[in-house]
Amino acid sequence: MRPTQRKASHWGAFFIACSLGFGASAQARCSLPEPGAPVQVAYVIDGDTLKLASGESVRLIGINTPEMGRDGRADEPGAPAAREFLQNWLQGQSVELVAGLESRDHYGRRLAHLSVSGLALSERLIAEGLGVAIALPPNTRLAECLFAAEQIARRSRVGLWRDGPLKEAGTVAQSGFALLQGEVTKIDNGRRTVWLEVDDRLVLRVDKELPGLAAELDQLLGKRVEIRGWVVDRGNISQSGRKRWFISLSDRRHLRILKI
Repeated sequence: MRPTQRKASHWGAFFIACSLGFGASAQARCSLPEPGAPVQVAYVIDGDTLKLASGESVRLIGINTPEMGRDGRADEPGAPAAREFLQNWLQGQSVELVAGLESRDHYGRRLAHLSVSGLALSERLIAEGLGVAIALPPNTRLAECLFAAEQIARRSRVGLWRDGPLKEAGTVAQSGFALLQGEVTKIDNGRRTVWLEVDDRLVLRVDKELPGLAAELDQLLGKRVEIRGWVVDRGNISQSGRKRWFISLSDRRHLRILKI
Protein backbone atom coordinates (compact mmCIF):
# COMPACT_ATOMS: atom_id res chain seq x y z
CA MET A 1 0.00 0.00 0.00
CA ARG A 2 1.31 3.44 -0.85
CA PRO A 3 1.69 5.99 1.96
CA THR A 4 -1.31 8.23 2.56
CA GLN A 5 -1.17 11.93 1.80
CA ARG A 6 -0.70 12.61 5.49
CA LYS A 7 2.31 10.29 5.56
CA ALA A 8 3.77 11.91 2.46
CA SER A 9 3.40 15.34 4.06
CA HIS A 10 5.30 14.13 7.13
CA TRP A 11 8.20 12.91 5.01
CA GLY A 12 8.20 16.12 2.97
CA ALA A 13 8.40 18.28 6.05
CA PHE A 14 11.07 16.02 7.52
CA PHE A 15 13.14 16.27 4.35
CA ILE A 16 13.00 20.07 4.37
CA ALA A 17 14.14 20.16 7.99
CA CYS A 18 17.08 17.86 7.22
CA SER A 19 18.10 19.90 4.19
CA LEU A 20 18.22 23.04 6.31
CA GLY A 21 20.52 21.33 8.79
CA PHE A 22 18.00 20.83 11.60
CA GLY A 23 18.34 17.04 11.69
CA ALA A 24 20.08 14.88 14.24
CA SER A 25 23.33 14.38 12.33
CA ALA A 26 25.10 17.38 13.87
CA GLN A 27 25.86 15.15 16.86
CA ALA A 28 27.62 12.35 14.98
CA ARG A 29 30.71 12.26 12.79
CA CYS A 30 32.16 9.18 11.11
CA SER A 31 35.57 9.97 9.66
CA LEU A 32 37.13 7.76 7.01
CA PRO A 33 40.65 6.49 7.72
CA GLU A 34 42.14 7.81 4.49
CA PRO A 35 41.23 10.22 1.68
CA GLY A 36 39.24 8.69 -1.12
CA ALA A 37 39.48 8.81 -4.88
CA PRO A 38 37.41 11.60 -6.48
CA VAL A 39 34.41 10.30 -8.42
CA GLN A 40 31.45 11.86 -10.18
CA VAL A 41 27.93 10.68 -9.35
CA ALA A 42 25.66 10.38 -12.40
CA TYR A 43 22.44 9.77 -10.47
CA VAL A 44 20.99 8.27 -7.30
CA ILE A 45 19.16 4.95 -7.61
CA ASP A 46 17.93 4.86 -4.01
CA GLY A 47 19.13 5.86 -0.56
CA ASP A 48 22.06 3.42 -0.50
CA THR A 49 22.88 2.87 -4.19
CA LEU A 50 24.31 5.29 -6.76
CA LYS A 51 25.46 5.21 -10.36
CA LEU A 52 28.80 6.84 -11.16
CA ALA A 53 29.60 8.74 -14.35
CA SER A 54 31.96 5.86 -15.17
CA GLY A 55 28.91 3.59 -15.44
CA GLU A 56 29.66 1.63 -12.27
CA SER A 57 27.09 1.19 -9.52
CA VAL A 58 28.11 1.79 -5.90
CA ARG A 59 26.41 0.21 -2.87
CA LEU A 60 27.14 2.26 0.25
CA ILE A 61 28.77 0.29 3.05
CA GLY A 62 27.19 0.20 6.50
CA ILE A 63 23.64 1.26 5.69
CA ASN A 64 20.36 -0.14 4.44
CA THR A 65 17.60 2.19 3.30
CA PRO A 66 13.98 1.38 2.33
CA GLU A 67 13.55 -0.03 -1.17
CA MET A 68 12.12 1.92 -4.08
CA GLY A 69 9.24 0.11 -5.74
CA ARG A 70 10.09 -2.00 -8.78
CA ASP A 71 8.16 -4.34 -11.06
CA GLY A 72 4.83 -2.91 -10.02
CA ARG A 73 5.55 -2.93 -6.29
CA ALA A 74 4.99 0.17 -4.16
CA ASP A 75 7.86 2.13 -2.61
CA GLU A 76 8.64 1.14 0.96
CA PRO A 77 7.83 3.92 3.47
CA GLY A 78 10.71 6.39 3.60
CA ALA A 79 12.35 5.25 0.33
CA PRO A 80 11.56 8.39 -1.73
CA ALA A 81 12.71 10.63 1.15
CA ALA A 82 16.08 8.84 1.40
CA ARG A 83 16.68 9.09 -2.34
CA GLU A 84 15.61 12.72 -2.52
CA PHE A 85 17.77 13.67 0.44
CA LEU A 86 20.81 12.05 -1.14
CA GLN A 87 20.14 13.63 -4.53
CA ASN A 88 19.89 17.11 -3.05
CA TRP A 89 22.92 16.68 -0.82
CA LEU A 90 25.09 15.56 -3.74
CA GLN A 91 24.15 18.37 -6.12
CA GLY A 92 27.25 20.32 -7.03
CA GLN A 93 29.42 18.44 -4.54
CA SER A 94 32.76 16.75 -4.97
CA VAL A 95 32.54 13.14 -3.80
CA GLU A 96 35.32 10.83 -2.65
CA LEU A 97 35.18 7.04 -2.76
CA VAL A 98 36.94 4.69 -0.31
CA ALA A 99 36.59 1.05 -1.35
CA GLY A 100 35.70 -1.61 1.18
CA LEU A 101 38.00 -4.49 2.09
CA GLU A 102 35.52 -6.56 0.12
CA SER A 103 35.26 -4.41 -2.97
CA ARG A 104 32.23 -5.89 -4.79
CA ASP A 105 28.97 -7.62 -3.94
CA HIS A 106 27.35 -10.56 -5.73
CA TYR A 107 25.59 -8.12 -8.08
CA GLY A 108 28.93 -6.72 -9.23
CA ARG A 109 28.38 -3.37 -7.56
CA ARG A 110 31.30 -1.58 -5.93
CA LEU A 111 31.14 -1.66 -2.13
CA ALA A 112 32.44 1.63 -0.79
CA HIS A 113 32.13 4.55 1.55
CA LEU A 114 31.39 7.86 -0.18
CA SER A 115 32.09 11.15 1.53
CA VAL A 116 31.35 14.82 0.97
CA SER A 117 33.69 17.27 2.75
CA GLY A 118 34.99 14.37 4.86
CA LEU A 119 31.54 13.28 6.08
CA ALA A 120 30.41 9.76 5.21
CA LEU A 121 27.12 9.76 3.32
CA SER A 122 25.95 6.67 5.19
CA GLU A 123 26.45 8.35 8.57
CA ARG A 124 24.38 11.37 7.58
CA LEU A 125 21.49 9.28 6.26
CA ILE A 126 21.47 7.04 9.34
CA ALA A 127 21.57 9.92 11.81
CA GLU A 128 18.63 11.54 10.02
CA GLY A 129 16.59 8.34 10.33
CA LEU A 130 16.56 7.72 6.59
CA GLY A 131 18.29 4.34 6.86
CA VAL A 132 19.54 1.85 9.44
CA ALA A 133 23.05 0.70 10.30
CA ILE A 134 24.27 -2.71 9.17
CA ALA A 135 27.59 -4.52 9.58
CA LEU A 136 28.66 -7.03 6.93
CA PRO A 137 32.20 -8.36 7.47
CA PRO A 138 34.82 -7.62 6.41
CA ASN A 139 33.49 -4.10 5.66
CA THR A 140 32.93 -3.05 9.27
CA ARG A 141 35.53 -0.39 10.06
CA LEU A 142 32.93 2.39 10.54
CA ALA A 143 30.33 0.12 12.14
CA GLU A 144 30.67 1.42 15.70
CA CYS A 145 30.23 5.01 14.56
CA LEU A 146 27.31 4.19 12.25
CA PHE A 147 25.45 2.30 14.98
CA ALA A 148 26.09 5.24 17.33
CA ALA A 149 24.57 7.53 14.69
CA GLU A 150 21.52 5.27 14.60
CA GLN A 151 21.09 5.58 18.34
CA ILE A 152 20.87 9.35 17.92
CA ALA A 153 18.06 8.92 15.40
CA ARG A 154 16.25 6.39 17.59
CA ARG A 155 16.39 8.60 20.67
CA SER A 156 15.20 11.58 18.64
CA ARG A 157 12.47 9.48 16.95
CA VAL A 158 13.20 10.96 13.55
CA GLY A 159 12.52 9.49 10.13
CA LEU A 160 11.97 5.75 10.17
CA TRP A 161 12.06 5.72 13.97
CA ARG A 162 9.12 8.09 14.38
CA ASP A 163 6.51 5.34 14.07
CA GLY A 164 8.66 2.38 15.10
CA PRO A 165 9.85 0.17 12.24
CA LEU A 166 10.23 -3.05 14.24
CA LYS A 167 7.90 -5.85 13.16
CA GLU A 168 7.05 -8.99 15.12
CA ALA A 169 9.07 -12.01 13.98
CA GLY A 170 5.92 -14.11 14.24
CA THR A 171 4.37 -12.16 11.37
CA VAL A 172 7.21 -12.62 8.85
CA ALA A 173 5.74 -13.47 5.47
CA GLN A 174 8.23 -12.29 2.86
CA SER A 175 11.94 -12.26 2.10
CA GLY A 176 14.15 -9.18 2.15
CA PHE A 177 15.74 -6.93 4.74
CA ALA A 178 13.80 -6.66 7.98
CA LEU A 179 13.96 -5.14 11.45
CA LEU A 180 12.30 -7.66 13.75
CA GLN A 181 11.57 -8.33 17.41
CA GLY A 182 10.34 -11.44 19.15
CA GLU A 183 10.92 -14.06 21.83
CA VAL A 184 13.58 -16.75 21.55
CA THR A 185 11.47 -19.91 21.84
CA LYS A 186 14.08 -22.59 21.11
CA ILE A 187 17.86 -23.00 20.99
CA ASP A 188 19.64 -25.79 19.10
CA ASN A 189 23.37 -26.11 19.62
CA GLY A 190 25.51 -27.51 16.83
CA ARG A 191 29.26 -28.02 16.79
CA ARG A 192 29.96 -24.68 15.13
CA THR A 193 26.53 -23.08 14.87
CA VAL A 194 23.66 -22.12 17.17
CA TRP A 195 20.13 -22.01 15.76
CA LEU A 196 17.72 -19.68 17.52
CA GLU A 197 13.99 -19.96 16.86
CA VAL A 198 12.13 -16.70 17.36
CA ASP A 199 8.36 -16.66 17.89
CA ASP A 200 8.30 -20.30 16.67
CA ARG A 201 8.47 -18.96 13.11
CA LEU A 202 11.86 -17.49 12.25
CA VAL A 203 15.22 -19.25 12.55
CA LEU A 204 18.38 -17.27 13.24
CA ARG A 205 21.70 -18.89 12.35
CA VAL A 206 24.58 -17.76 14.58
CA ASP A 207 28.20 -18.79 14.12
CA LYS A 208 29.67 -19.73 17.52
CA GLU A 209 32.88 -17.94 16.58
CA LEU A 210 31.09 -14.63 15.98
CA PRO A 211 33.05 -12.16 18.14
CA GLY A 212 31.37 -10.87 21.28
CA LEU A 213 28.32 -13.13 21.25
CA ALA A 214 29.20 -16.77 22.03
CA ALA A 215 29.00 -16.37 25.82
CA GLU A 216 25.47 -14.95 25.65
CA LEU A 217 23.77 -17.45 23.36
CA ASP A 218 22.70 -19.98 26.00
CA GLN A 219 21.12 -17.17 28.04
CA LEU A 220 18.72 -16.04 25.33
CA LEU A 221 15.94 -18.61 25.77
CA GLY A 222 12.73 -16.80 26.71
CA LYS A 223 14.29 -13.37 26.10
CA ARG A 224 12.86 -10.82 23.71
CA VAL A 225 15.39 -9.78 21.12
CA GLU A 226 15.74 -7.33 18.27
CA ILE A 227 17.11 -8.73 15.00
CA ARG A 228 18.11 -7.15 11.71
CA GLY A 229 19.14 -8.87 8.52
CA TRP A 230 17.95 -10.37 5.27
CA VAL A 231 15.08 -12.83 5.62
CA VAL A 232 15.41 -15.85 3.31
CA ASP A 233 12.36 -17.84 2.25
CA ARG A 234 13.39 -21.51 2.29
CA GLY A 235 10.03 -22.55 0.83
CA ASN A 236 7.53 -25.03 2.18
CA ILE A 237 9.80 -27.33 4.17
CA SER A 238 7.38 -28.32 6.93
CA GLN A 239 7.99 -32.03 6.32
CA SER A 240 11.64 -31.64 7.30
CA GLY A 241 10.72 -29.97 10.57
CA ARG A 242 12.67 -26.83 9.67
CA LYS A 243 11.21 -23.34 9.72
CA ARG A 244 10.52 -21.61 6.43
CA TRP A 245 11.91 -18.17 7.33
CA PHE A 246 15.63 -17.80 8.00
CA ILE A 247 18.24 -15.12 8.79
CA SER A 248 21.99 -15.67 8.98
CA LEU A 249 23.43 -13.30 11.58
CA SER A 250 26.39 -11.40 10.14
CA ASP A 251 27.47 -9.32 13.14
CA ARG A 252 26.97 -9.13 16.92
CA ARG A 253 25.33 -5.72 16.52
CA HIS A 254 22.50 -7.29 14.51
CA LEU A 255 21.13 -9.02 17.64
CA ARG A 256 20.11 -7.10 20.74
CA ILE A 257 18.33 -8.16 23.92
CA LEU A 258 15.31 -5.97 24.54
CA LYS A 259 14.52 -4.62 27.98
CA ILE A 260 11.01 -5.46 29.12
